[in-house]
Amino acid sequence: MTEAIRAEYRDETGYLHMEYDRRIGYFSMTDDHFHDHYELYYLLSGERIYFIKDRSYRVKAGDLVFVDRNTVHKTLESGMPDHERIVLYVKPELFAAMAVESALTDALTEPFRWDVPIVRLPAQSAKVTEGIVTEILKEMRHPDEGTSMVLRHRTLELLLHTYRYRHLGRIHMSEQDPVLHPKIQTVVRYLNDHYAAALTLPETAARFRISPHYLSRLFKQTTGFTFSDYLNLLRVKEAQRLLRETEQSVTDIALLAGFGNFSHFGKVFKRIVQLSPRAYRQEFKSGMGSGK
Repeated sequence: MTEAIRAEYRDETGYLHMEYDRRIGYFSMTDDHFHDHYELYYLLSGERIYFIKDRSYRVKAGDLVFVDRNTVHKTLESGMPDHERIVLYVKPELFAAMAVESALTDALTEPFRWDVPIVRLPAQSAKVTEGIVTEILKEMRHPDEGTSMVLRHRTLELLLHTYRYRHLGRIHMSEQDPVLHPKIQTVVRYLNDHYAAALTLPETAARFRISPHYLSRLFKQTTGFTFSDYLNLLRVKEAQRLLRETEQSVTDIALLAGFGNFSHFGKVFKRIVQLSPRAYRQEFKSGMGSGK
């Protein structure tokens, strides 16, 4: 690979979004995020480290990675330069729009809920996957009449092919090389369970009997997040859920999600979500009312 290339496609319905990147050199995601749609990641070439929820995985060319909705995740460089990947962002509404029955929808989205959400198919099945992805890229880069319909169908075809042959390519925990430091994995799981408490880096480091400096450095190195950024993401994710599902005041939600300072909550929420908490709640209610 000698030239960086980027292509993007956004379906007119808003239910499907695709990004293709060929990147030269070393690259790690700068955005700390989660989102309310499924993410299907296919690595065409190179090698990556993918942090999902509380574990890091070494992803190789030909691997499919399934990131469930509202799951904190991030990709990191693995020590090898250059990689090429395509990411499909799929909203749940796509399945209904394509008249996919609920039982089949559950089946197609099953890999997103696996403990190890990675599929590494053997050569023959992997060639089919590569062929589908090649057709997707061709359509993305050279759109024609009916491109939207072609890409929606190709997305379902990719999910169906993966599900049909999952028994050949599903990776189990015992087969996965450890990437995340065991101590950091324990810390991450602790944060996932206790984010609403008044946690600080020094107190957490003391709990796990390591120095704050070492925890800070190792946490960033192995997850791609700083300790505080990861904690803020978890808290904002919970705040979003409370804003959608309850009638609690925004002030109470800030406290319930773990923010001790309301002003800080507002700034962090807006930076991550691009909306204020009140605007986020209003947008969600407007969407419900319009049947979106």
